[in-house]
Amino acid sequence: MKSRLFKLSGLAAALTAAQASLAQPALEEVVVTAQKRAQDIQDVPISITAFSGDYLSEAGVKDIGDVARLTPNFTISNSSQQTNNRIAIRGIGSVGNNGIEPSVGVFIDGVYYPRPGAVIGQLMDVESFEVLRGPQGTLFGRNTPMGALNINTRKPAYETEGMVEAGFGDYDAYELGAVFNTAFSDNIAGRVAIKYADRDGYGENILSGGEFGERDDLNVRGKLLFDFADNLSLLVTADYSEINASGGAIEVLEGTEDPRLDGTLNALYGNGVSTGDGFDHKVSQEHEDDLQDEQSGLSFDINYDFSNGIRLRSISAYREWEADVYESALRIPANMVQRDTFYETETLSQEFQFISPGGETIDWVAGLFYYQEEYNIDQAFDAGDDYCTPTIAGLVGPEAGAACDSFQQDRMVESVFQQDLDSIAVFGQGTWNISEAFSLTLGGRYTKDEKDGDFDQVVNNPFGALVRVNEQVPGMEREDSKSTWFGNANWFVTQDIMLFATASTGYKSGGFNSEGGSVALGEERRIFGPELATNYELGVKSTLLDGSMTANVTAYRTDLEDFQDRLFDGLSFVVVNAGEVRQQGVEADLAWVPLEQLSLRAGISYLDSEYQDFKDAPGLPGGPNQDLTGERKPYSPEWQTSLSADWTSSLTDSTEWFVGASWSWMDEQNLGAVSNNNPQSVQDAYSLVNARIGVRDVAGDWSVTLFGNNLADEGYCVTIYDQPFGAQLGALNPVANTMVQRCVLGAPRTWNVKFNYHF
Repeated sequence: MKSRLFKLSGLAAALTAAQASLAQPALEEVVVTAQKRAQDIQDVPISITAFSGDYLSEAGVKDIGDVARLTPNFTISNSSQQTNNRIAIRGIGSVGNNGIEPSVGVFIDGVYYPRPGAVIGQLMDVESFEVLRGPQGTLFGRNTPMGALNINTRKPAYETEGMVEAGFGDYDAYELGAVFNTAFSDNIAGRVAIKYADRDGYGENILSGGEFGERDDLNVRGKLLFDFADNLSLLVTADYSEINASGGAIEVLEGTEDPRLDGTLNALYGNGVSTGDGFDHKVSQEHEDDLQDEQSGLSFDINYDFSNGIRLRSISAYREWEADVYESALRIPANMVQRDTFYETETLSQEFQFISPGGETIDWVAGLFYYQEEYNIDQAFDAGDDYCTPTIAGLVGPEAGAACDSFQQDRMVESVFQQDLDSIAVFGQGTWNISEAFSLTLGGRYTKDEKDGDFDQVVNNPFGALVRVNEQVPGMEREDSKSTWFGNANWFVTQDIMLFATASTGYKSGGFNSEGGSVALGEERRIFGPELATNYELGVKSTLLDGSMTANVTAYRTDLEDFQDRLFDGLSFVVVNAGEVRQQGVEADLAWVPLEQLSLRAGISYLDSEYQDFKDAPGLPGGPNQDLTGERKPYSPEWQTSLSADWTSSLTDSTEWFVGASWSWMDEQNLGAVSNNNPQSVQDAYSLVNARIGVRDVAGDWSVTLFGNNLADEGYCVTIYDQPFGAQLGALNPVANTMVQRCVLGAPRTWNVKFNYHF
C-alpha cells in the first residue's frame, strides 16, 4: 500500500511539473491608484491605460509626448511657442497657457499642475503613469472634464539603494542621472533623484548659416518620509526643474506655398521663406527663439489611519512656474515683430481625503479641495531692425517708415494680463458591493470658482497698430459654480471578465481672454463662459489565456456644450464658446505574453467626431464665418494605433540580451490651430517606428541599451497654423480662400545609447 502511495505521489508530482512547463506565462500585475486605493487595473471599472516606471524606462520613454504615442485616444502637441501644449484625450484638449482651464488634469504625486507648459520636462524616477479617460472629478481635487494624467513618482524606502545612468547620442546629445535612497533611522527615510539632458538642435537656418533647436533639461526631486507611528506618516517633497531651449523647426507646409509671399519678401528683404522640402528641418527665416523655463514646488502629504480603518489624507502644495518665451513671431527673413512673453504662476492647494478601509459592503471616498492661483502674463512686441524700414516704408511709404523710426522700438506694443482664481470643491464617491460579482458606484461634486482679471495693452509706437491696438479692460469678474456627477455599474461575469457601464458629467469654468489683438475685444468678448461634458461608456475588462493576456475595450460617447474654442485674427487667438461637439468611438488596450521571452502590447482607438452645433464658426482665410455643423473637429484622428513587442533571451548564465520595437500610426487629421476646418491644414496619416537592443544583467544590476527613434525619418506636423501677418505680406489668396500654412515639425530620426547601473 505504501509503495502504491509513493508511486501515485510521484506520478502527481510529474504531472504537476509537466503542467507547469506547459502553462502560459502570466502577465505582471499592473497596480493603479485611480480610485485612491492600490488596485489591479483589471478591477477598476473605467477606461484607463497604465505603465509602470520600469516599463517606461526600458522603452526609452522620456516625456509625456512619448507616453501619448503608446496610448490610444491620448495626444499631445505644441505650437510655435514651446510652452503652449495641447494635452488631449478623445480629441479634446485646451490649448496653450492662456486663461483657459485645461480639459485634461495633470496630477503628479497627488498635486495638481494647472498649466500644460509646466509639464513639458523629462519624466524622472516614475513609479507609475496612468491615463484616465472621461471625467474624473468625483475623486480628484481639480476638475477633469475629459480625463486625467495620474503620475506617481517613487517614494523613499528603508534600505540603501541607488542608480546612476549615462547616455549619449546624435546631435551631440548626452544625459546624466542618479537616484539615491537611504534610511536615516527606523522611521525616517529619504530619496533624491536628479537628471540632466542636453542636445544640439535638429534645425538648420539657411538664412543665417547656423543651427537651432538646442535644448537642455535639469530635474531635481527630493523626498523625506517620516513614519511617526504605525498609523501616521508624513511625506515631504521638494522639486526643481529648468529648461533652456531655442525652439523647433517651423517650416512652410508643402503644397501651401504662394509665390506672392516669396515675391513680397524678396522685394522687401532680398530673401523668401520657401525651401522646397517642408520636412527637412531647414528654414530660411529669422529664428531668435529662446525659452527659459523654471519651476519649483513643495508639498506635504500626511496620512493618518483612524482605529476604525478610515484614512485621512492631507495634501498641501505650493508651486511656482516661470517661463520666458522669446520668439520670431512672423517667421520671415527679417528682424521684426519679435515677441517676448513672460508667464508666471503661483499656486496654493489644499486637499483633504477621507478614504474607507476598502473590501466592505460600501467603500467610499470623500474630499475637500481648495485651490488658489495667481497668474500673470506679460507680453511685448519689439519692432526689430526691419519693421519701420524697409517694411512700413515698403508697404505704406518712405515717409511712414521714417515716422515709425522716430517712435519707440523696443516694447513697441506691450500688454499685461493678471488673473486671480479662488476655487473650492467638495467631492465624494461610494461603491455598493452588492455581491462579489456586482457593484454600483455613485459620485458627486460641487465646485465654485471665482476669478478676477485685468487686461491692459498699450501701443507705444503708433505704427504698432498693424499688430495690436490700445485696450484696457480692468476689473473683470467671473463666478461659476456647478454640480457634476458620476454613476457606474460593474459585473464580473466570471472571475476574469468584467462588464461596466458609466454615465458622468464634467465641467471647467469660464475665464478671460489673456491675449491682445488687432481689434479691441472689450469686456463682453474678453470674458467667456464655462464648458460642460456629458459622458457615457460601456466596457469590458478581461484576463484571458490563463492570465497571459488582458483585453480591455471601451465604447464611449462624450457631448460637450458651450465648447471653448479659439479664433485667429492674424497674429493672436480669441477664446469663444463655440457650440456643441460630440466625440464618440471605441478604444482598446491589449497585452499578451505568449512566451516567457516575448511580450506584446497593442492600443487602438476609433474616434467619430462631429460638431453638433457650430453655426458661427471661423471662416476660411479671407472668407466669412461658416456653418460647420455636422463637420469633424480638428485634432480628432479617426484611427490611432500603437503596437510594441519585446524579446528577451539568455546570453550567459548571468546576462541576457533583449530587443524591442514599437510602431505607432496616426490617421489623417486636421491640425489647424483655428477651428475653421481649412483643408490646407490636414496632416496625412503617418507612422513612427522606434526600436531598441541591449544587454543586461539577469539580476537587473546593469544594462546597456541602444535606442533608435523615428527610424524611417518620417516628416510630420504636430500643429499647423496660418502664416502670421499673412494678409499684409501676400500670403493670403482671398479669391481661393487659402493662406500659406506653417508646420510645427515633429522630431527627426535620432539614436542614443544609455547605460544604467543599480546598487
